[in-house]
Amino acid sequence: MRIASNKVKDIIAFFRQELHDLYDEAEIDRFVEICFEEYAGYSRLDVLNRQDATVNESDLLKFNFAVKDLKRGRPIQHITGKAWFFDITLTVNEHVLIPRPETEELVQWIVDDHRKEVPSISMLDIGTGSGCIAIVLKRKLPKNHVYALDVSSEALALAKQNALQGQADVHFIQSDILDRSGWSKLPSCAVIVSNPPYVRKSEKEAMHKNVVDFEPHTALFVPDEDALIFYKTIGELGLEKLKPGGHLYFEINENLGLEVCILLQKLGYKDVQLRQDMSGKDRMVRSTHNP
Repeated sequence: MRIASNKVKDIIAFFRQELHDLYDEAEIDRFVEICFEEYAGYSRLDVLNRQDATVNESDLLKFNFAVKDLKRGRPIQHITGKAWFFDITLTVNEHVLIPRPETEELVQWIVDDHRKEVPSISMLDIGTGSGCIAIVLKRKLPKNHVYALDVSSEALALAKQNALQGQADVHFIQSDILDRSGWSKLPSCAVIVSNPPYVRKSEKEAMHKNVVDFEPHTALFVPDEDALIFYKTIGELGLEKLKPGGHLYFEINENLGLEVCILLQKLGYKDVQLRQDMSGKDRMVRSTHNP
């Protein structure tokens, strides 16, 4: 099916007709808003008030391709190459996870905990991906030294680009955190944060197609028989690299909150706190290193 004309109202009707079986109405309206801003420079009010306005043929083709991609489950962030996190726009692609709102909650927890500290501290983000956590920490707490680690060279290239765009002076490190031989090169820190792979492979079938088919599996999945591998490894790293009184923060699988807390307690961490996200799901853990 083709778009009936290059008028705004016909483009909107095309989105709704082609996508109504796959997405709810609010999602479709959001797709429309994002695409009009990206391809035609229209604000939300423009879309509402300029229904008979027209776009050029080149832009019309972009709308058509966007709908085709959405129908096959491609995330809107990959279609536009942009994602939003706090007050910044990030470049994203198939090499990094698309930032989620619950990760914003994790970062806000860290910011709230450390905004009043007078001396500068060092913070390490493990598995940085797009760089979203590290960049916002540096922007919100500019006096601190922020380091960001990832095993993927493609992810780090993108994260560096995002840090430059976001005017955040983040120090990037390429390393496999599961390879302990590289730990000696990492800085001592007051804060370590990680949103590591935590989806068990048995949970894959319950996930949305646009995640499974388009986002990097190395950043998503862990084996069922060793689902806490990254939490255990990073917890052990923290025993070496966290300063006394330092904090370890994790984003977690909502089904494994208790298991992560027990693991951290067994490793010797104190004040282990499990926190729910805005949807009421167990999503974040904070613990303290008090040797």
